[in-house]
Amino acid sequence: MSKSAIGSTEVRRAPASSKGWFVWMTGLWIIFYVLMQSGELDDLAAWIRDLPIVVELLVWLVFFPQVLATAVWTSDWSEGLRVTLVVLFTVVWTLVSLPRPKSSPK
Repeated sequence: MSKSAIGSTEVRRAPASSKGWFVWMTGLWIIFYVLMQSGELDDLAAWIRDLPIVVELLVWLVFFPQVLATAVWTSDWSEGLRVTLVVLFTVVWTLVSLPRPKSSPK
């Protein structure tokens, strides 16, 4: 066995940027749910729709999962489908945003 396989006690850490990304995404989801609970998500969706198209596209790009969840939540779809999709978006984007250590080249 190689020395690195036996005695490697090196701890791989996630980069600070990935931790920052995770905090950013988690914070945005918290804001989303606070707005949803307070009933202000409809106002936010209307505000986004009323933006000039270039700015609206930029907002969609920068805040994609939350704006998608807002569009789904304010749609006319059944409540069960809306809840399922919003929770699914939240879980998937949170899992994707989890900080992971950099992989070492082999």
